Amino acid sequence: MSLGPLDRFRLWLAQGLVKAAALPVVAPWVNASFIEPVHRVLVREGYFKNGAVFACISALAFAYPEPPLMVLDEDENPQPKHPLRQLLRRPNPLMGEAELKVYTMVYKAIGGNCYWHKVRSKANRVIELWPYHAGQIKPVPGGPNWIAKYNYDPYGDGRGLDVPVEDIVHFKWPAPDPEQPWQAIPPLRPVARDADTDNELTRYLFALLKNDAIPRMAITLPATAVLDDPTERRLKSQWREKYGGDNRGDVAILPEGATMQRVGLDLKELAFDALHGVPEARIAGAFRVPAIVAGLNIGLSRSTFANFAEARQAFTEQTLVPLWQMDAGEIESALGPDFGGSALVAYDLGNVRALADKETAKWTRVTAAVTAGWLTVNQALTETGFETDPAGDVYLRGMAVEEVPAGVKYLVPAGLSTKRLGAGAAAAKARRDRRKTALTMAKALQRVRTNVAKRMESAVDDYFGELAKRVVARAQKAWPARPVERKELPSVDDLLEPGDGADLVDVVKRFYVEVLSASWETWNTALGVDVAFDLSDPAVTEVLKLAGKKVKGITETTRQALSDLLQYGNEQGWSIDQLVRGTDERAGLRRLIEETYKDRARTIARTELGEAQQTAAVERYAGAGVKEVLVLDNGFDDSDPVCQELGAGGAGTVKSLEWAKANPLQHPNCVRCFAPVFD
Repeated sequence: MSLGPLDRFRLWLAQGLVKAAALPVVAPWVNASFIEPVHRVLVREGYFKNGAVFACISALAFAYPEPPLMVLDEDENPQPKHPLRQLLRRPNPLMGEAELKVYTMVYKAIGGNCYWHKVRSKANRVIELWPYHAGQIKPVPGGPNWIAKYNYDPYGDGRGLDVPVEDIVHFKWPAPDPEQPWQAIPPLRPVARDADTDNELTRYLFALLKNDAIPRMAITLPATAVLDDPTERRLKSQWREKYGGDNRGDVAILPEGATMQRVGLDLKELAFDALHGVPEARIAGAFRVPAIVAGLNIGLSRSTFANFAEARQAFTEQTLVPLWQMDAGEIESALGPDFGGSALVAYDLGNVRALADKETAKWTRVTAAVTAGWLTVNQALTETGFETDPAGDVYLRGMAVEEVPAGVKYLVPAGLSTKRLGAGAAAAKARRDRRKTALTMAKALQRVRTNVAKRMESAVDDYFGELAKRVVARAQKAWPARPVERKELPSVDDLLEPGDGADLVDVVKRFYVEVLSASWETWNTALGVDVAFDLSDPAVTEVLKLAGKKVKGITETTRQALSDLLQYGNEQGWSIDQLVRGTDERAGLRRLIEETYKDRARTIARTELGEAQQTAAVERYAGAGVKEVLVLDNGFDDSDPVCQELGAGGAGTVKSLEWAKANPLQHPNCVRCFAPVFD
């Protein structure tokens, strides 16, 4: 059947609509990216030559690796043993996680884009991650997904290698290029002219100081003086020798009849600081780094500790936090499918020091609201990120409240007077209420410890992972230096250095301070006081003394295990490669630390934080005159019999403060906690 003119028109129109619906976002003929040709210029003229650019990028690079990158399950619980977490901890043989983060940040800051290349095994598993910048890899646009593939062309000669989209993790500076939406605009690009201006000012000042051997003056000789070319050159040479170099600014004595007239501006009149300040301010603004944080002159003239702290916090909240969130999302979407698609990725911002004051302020506000009776205990737990308590739907109110609304329960904070009650029965009820309050406080302290322990576990895990790398590298370095005929393996002292223990002490101290700071307001509420957290407080200093002793024990255990392995290896005639690899029956260096000692991270975190929190609690309670404590213990079906007895089915047991001081924990991983009990 033939179609009429109107039908043919309709068919043509319908076909056009179908074709339009299938149009790619990027035209197929667009197969080039234009960031790459200028990348070398940005590096050479910006990063290498401009101090303001380098200072801003350094500020970003130093701050960016601070928070740990966590892999979470569906309930948002950290999974330190997840394969993706293990890969991020050691992305390739040359880098650790922190170094990979530094490369990522620097590459994004210079070229706007950073690319992680996924190296796969024969089984198609991702086993390594390598960072590349915009001068090495570029996206090839095309098709409905914007990017058809990536091209690795480090020399720019057009002989690069194509890389599939699924083998690249593409990080972008948060400034999309409207003309090339498949990539980002480098922050340095819009201020390239400002960087050039700043560079020229620096070059001019350098040339001025280098070549201006005489003051910016003209010397006029008397009319009778004869000044031929040799005489002029001799006078110039003598003048530079007398008043150039280190003699700049010295007093000049002129021959009789000669006069001096200034013909140039001095440095103050040139106002170099002001001239430098304009491009530096624009450069700092482009990188979203406050000048005072980058250490630029425009901020140093009015910097104080207070406004530096404010600038640091603003820099963290307004620049780093968005970068962390964007990059975590990119890692989750690009690497998640390679690990079953079940991994959630997020930065642990609770470990960022610049945000600690904000977190402390939140705790202070919540504690004040609970103490005043404006929030229930469960509302406070929800606000601070903890799980609610079945018995926590109560208000903490003082005994001065005479009218109690129907259906609302009130608890009496520990330490308040019970004289208003009068009768013995009422006094007994108040004691029971105080016992309930103490139980609530003990549970709150347990939650604080559990929350901090998760972060400490990750940090200790990372420590042992890095220690394993260092030990293996030292073993391989020490082996060639020994005589071949001896075939003797390195000693323990070759493998472990004093600085290894010092690194672990720093980790332990950092989390000691964190758990005490997070517990401080709970202790304040339990004691009915308002004492500010201070590192010089006796309760804190007593705890920090423990760090070195605890780490010494951990280090000695590691030394003994390495010593046993070295002895066994020497007896078996092992080579250094055999020592590193081990056998099926005997773990080598790498497995000894990674699998045996690195797996102790959870026990170390729970035990050390438990000791720290309990020691500080006893010190604070003793200072407040507390004589007895409620011991909250147990919590596991296989708990120690002593812990089960003290737990009393979740009700806790009252013990003396002296007993508490002597028995902070029953065993490693113990969850024991103390709350004050008042008569």
